[in-house]
Amino acid sequence: MERANSSKTAGRGSTSGQKRKAEQQPVPVPQRNFRSGGEFRRFQQKPFEAGEAARGKPLCTTCGKHHLGRCLFGTRTCFKCRQEGHTADRCPLRLTGNAQNQGAGTLPVLGHYALVLFDSGSSHSFISSAFVLHARLEVEPLHHVLSVSTPSGECMLSKEKVKACQIEIAGHVIEVTLLALDMLDFDVILGIDWLAANHASIDCSRKVVTFNPPSMASFKFKGEGSRSLPLVISAIRASKLLSQGTWGMLASVVDTREVDVSLSSEPVVRDYPDVFPEELPGLPPHREVEFAIELEPGTVPISRAPYRMAPAELKELKVQLQELLDKGFIRPSVSPWGAPVLFVKKKDGSMRLCIDYRELNKVTVKNRYPLPRIDDLFDQLQGATVFSKIDLRSEYHHLRLL
Repeated sequence: MERANSSKTAGRGSTSGQKRKAEQQPVPVPQRNFRSGGEFRRFQQKPFEAGEAARGKPLCTTCGKHHLGRCLFGTRTCFKCRQEGHTADRCPLRLTGNAQNQGAGTLPVLGHYALVLFDSGSSHSFISSAFVLHARLEVEPLHHVLSVSTPSGECMLSKEKVKACQIEIAGHVIEVTLLALDMLDFDVILGIDWLAANHASIDCSRKVVTFNPPSMASFKFKGEGSRSLPLVISAIRASKLLSQGTWGMLASVVDTREVDVSLSSEPVVRDYPDVFPEELPGLPPHREVEFAIELEPGTVPISRAPYRMAPAELKELKVQLQELLDKGFIRPSVSPWGAPVLFVKKKDGSMRLCIDYRELNKVTVKNRYPLPRIDDLFDQLQGATVFSKIDLRSEYHHLRLL
């Protein structure tokens, strides 16, 4: 009997999305031609080995698994193509696989989400043996053992099937008979037999599958593209690999999200709300030392004409003056002294009201008290690790001016 090989295979030990063709054979294929990928995949994803695939196979003393033939553990041999010099994650079959030209997505299968591949190159539809055990699906034995051939020259057996398996696609529930097979990259592969029965067509460029089933209206499914499932091993297996010289890396998850910090989040601010108000309640209290401006003898009042302003600045001036009047910080005056005002834009785009007191400063008696030098202050900060500053809100309104 001839076996029809396909250029595409999807499943355990093969590249994602590659085709499989299965055929019936009355005589079982000799077991020495079969591979051991089924138990290896279940060991990675589920901590169990018992099952149909492990029965009748001897226990390997090298890797501790049930399989036939030469053990490839620790030999730098690829578990996919059986070639030396690279590992399964760097296998050329995986890197050059054409599953991206098919449609794939996550779909509900009998109440369990599964990664499903629509593969027109597969002659039959398959379901992962590990997914069958995980979802506890009921299986029926096949009348004949099916042999699945791969481009790498390997053969896999399918002895069971899941009959009338319901798959929900774009809100439509469709039944399909799936053959149980040890697969790695996908949980379910819908082959040409099922696609032809539902008159499906695949748009590979857009990854859209259009269905025209005889018993319902036409609908479309948008695929997610092909992606490999994460491979997980146990702590015991990892410890054994590290003891044999395998490279390992220690990684940790770090939350890089920045937390918004506000002034109210500080405990001292919450304990003294009267010291850190959002707005000043009014004029500052009378103090023992009142602030005053001392003028040079013989100074006459100085008054300067106001600066020209744009219409938007004039509107903002009226708004801010009204706010200061409402809070009691200023009052109308007919004093002979006068100074022009101007606006300076802040970082947030708002306008700061400033008063040009340069002419007043010229006739003010200077304070001759010696101020500390900035260099001396920097020298005092040597070795300091904690710094603080004081930024007063509306600082000039904290002083009463006589």
